[in-house]
Amino acid sequence: MTSPLNEGDSLDQLQTPEQVELLDTIDKLRNQGLGHYNISLPQLIVCGDQSSGKSSVLEGLTRLRFPTKEGICTTFATELVLRKNTIPSILCTIIPGKERSQAEKDELSKFKQTFTSPEEFAFPKLLEEARKCMAFGVQPDHGNFFEDILQIRYSGPDLPSLTIVDLPGIVQSHRQGSRAVQTVRDLVQGYMADQRSIILAIVHAKCDYETQANLLWAKAFDPTAARTMGIITKPDCLDPNSDSEAQFIKLAKNQEYPLDLGWHCVKNRGFGMDEQSNKERDESEAQFFAAGNWAPLSRANVGIDALRNKLSRVLLQHIRKELPSLSVAIFDALAATERSLKGLGQPRDEAQQQRNFLMEKAQRFQALTLDALRGIYSDPFFALSLSDSIPPARLRTEIQNLNLAFAYTMYRKGHQWQIVDGQYSPGHGFPSLLSTSIDNYDGLPEPINIERSKFLNERIGTQVRLSRPSGLPSLVNTWVIGEVFRQQAQPWEAIARQHLSDVYDAVNAYLHESLSNMMDQDTFHALMQEHVEPELQQRWQRLSAKLDELLVPYQQQEPIIYDPSFIHDLEQIRAKRYFEPKNQFALGSAPKSAPTQLLTESMDDFTNCEILNLMHTYYKKSISVFISNVTVLAIENCLITELPSLLNPELVLNMEEEKLSVIAAESEEISSERAALKQKLEDLKAGKRVLDSQARRSGKVTRNTPRSQKAPPKPAAAQAQPPRPKTPVSQTTPQNSDVQIDDLTSGINAFNLTPPAKPKHQIATLTPPKSPKAAAEPTPTWKMRERVDSWRSEDWEE
Repeated sequence: MTSPLNEGDSLDQLQTPEQVELLDTIDKLRNQGLGHYNISLPQLIVCGDQSSGKSSVLEGLTRLRFPTKEGICTTFATELVLRKNTIPSILCTIIPGKERSQAEKDELSKFKQTFTSPEEFAFPKLLEEARKCMAFGVQPDHGNFFEDILQIRYSGPDLPSLTIVDLPGIVQSHRQGSRAVQTVRDLVQGYMADQRSIILAIVHAKCDYETQANLLWAKAFDPTAARTMGIITKPDCLDPNSDSEAQFIKLAKNQEYPLDLGWHCVKNRGFGMDEQSNKERDESEAQFFAAGNWAPLSRANVGIDALRNKLSRVLLQHIRKELPSLSVAIFDALAATERSLKGLGQPRDEAQQQRNFLMEKAQRFQALTLDALRGIYSDPFFALSLSDSIPPARLRTEIQNLNLAFAYTMYRKGHQWQIVDGQYSPGHGFPSLLSTSIDNYDGLPEPINIERSKFLNERIGTQVRLSRPSGLPSLVNTWVIGEVFRQQAQPWEAIARQHLSDVYDAVNAYLHESLSNMMDQDTFHALMQEHVEPELQQRWQRLSAKLDELLVPYQQQEPIIYDPSFIHDLEQIRAKRYFEPKNQFALGSAPKSAPTQLLTESMDDFTNCEILNLMHTYYKKSISVFISNVTVLAIENCLITELPSLLNPELVLNMEEEKLSVIAAESEEISSERAALKQKLEDLKAGKRVLDSQARRSGKVTRNTPRSQKAPPKPAAAQAQPPRPKTPVSQTTPQNSDVQIDDLTSGINAFNLTPPAKPKHQIATLTPPKSPKAAAEPTPTWKMRERVDSWRSEDWEE
């Protein structure tokens, strides 16, 4: 909390070179655009209702004529930089808003108007010229409200060293509609919400102070009333000895609405007093506060001269308090900006830069893909998520599950007919965890159940009768065996193509996951479109062609097999058929009674049974071979094995520059982001240099010490000194303080503008090492308070 001002303090006491230099430091930081990067700066903001006397207060402070007519509404903030100088000069420029493009910033930077004396200064004309300049690049329906700031740097004799931001007057209605009213509110509230802003709330005495918007907003944004100062205007409009006058006098005494920074009263020029000189204005104000019920108020809390002194001190103390946290904010912003810039990688404007970038990604891709195919998941890229699903990065696991589901489905749905009196038991030996992958085959038809006798007569018998070969009637026509097999194995192609599609999708998902993880989205999409997707299409075509090749023996050729176990399996089927009372054929599931004597069967029955036995034995051998061929010869050889070579360093090395540029060149968005980050980094570094320079001139060199380092203990001489008592804030008339004005600059010399540690809810202790000499003496332990915003000698206690 700011200490009250001594009545004897003069303006000259508040304008030592060191103090002016400190104010100039903050102005430099503001001119460098630090506010554009969410780094707020210590400042005084003036806010009040339209026609509340705000312009008259600024006119009294600056001695410049401000427009005071009702109905005049400024549509942007105005920063007044006042400095004492023997030669008057006024320089007016525009600080562009943070949303402005670089072209708009360059255009606004051209605005410059100068005046050699206050008499030449024409504020209404200046506002209009600034408004026209700010309209550059703005849509016509914008409403002429801007985030840009008009800066007026005024140097002259008898001026306080002060920087104040004047905000547009708060209006309840506007000729441009409710949108303009809301825009003003958003602008004013944005400044009031800034925790480094001291709110100068202008409260005019013409109406109840509790209904005035700026005071209501100040209560919302500064609930502890720690950074709000009330300024009462137009007290001469109150009827003497009235209840309203008594209420506003209590308000001025800080009794009605207590504020840590207190209240101040000024009397504006009255109606018809526009031609009144500054001296006459001040004399009229002094006479008013010297008489009547206002006379008992402290001279430090009334009048424009006292207000200049008070504001200079408040701003100086406020800056002093905020410098450490400001240094921390700049340090943090520098670190974050450097990280963001590093995250963009090296620039990619030239071909070699692009090639280097893509080479690095190709090496990373190869390493990840080799691990993904071997099932080595040690890299963080393969980390499991909280869900139960397998992440796309774990490619080998996904392919294995898909292969198992494919094999299971082939055994369960690969045959067109299910002969119901056999021993075939589909799906045996496959784990239940395949349920998710098996769902992909739900759309495929189930086998058709058929009685064995019906299958022999209708499916095989019909083919036999239409295809009898020469020779003995019982001879088996091998063509019939092949035809029945082809009909039985008809579902193979659909199941296999579904499997190829599933594996291809898994590979595609892995490529999206891996490549998008290692580069920006624009480069990723360009790489996919220009290189990866065409390569994948070629591999898909090879994969499809390989499946066509693997299907030829089972769709177009006669059955051929050289497996020695084929005859053994066939003999077992025959034996079960003719020498067991119950037979269980592999293609069935419900055993029935069968004839046990071969002589009871007809020649066609014998031939049909032989064809079924041969077809079934061949089917049983072939399905396993086909499953292995699809998973190994097709998927592994044509798609999986060559996957790491999809993007490899040799390919990048030989890539044409035109294609390389399309893929690896930076997008306009990244180039713009990089340029913005570089500009931000330069501005932040410039701001840090300003603070470092201020520290050096104050006699304290900034050290690049890690923020976690503990602060050194106080010198021994300082340990014996009792802590200086803090001056309480008076609720009525300020008392003389034992704090001298020179302590402000001496306190600045104690600042280390290096970002300090941020102790949050903890105490940092530092105990000096004991020496033999001091072994008998108690060792002092120094503790640092938790507050970071009060980086002063008083914050160290024993």
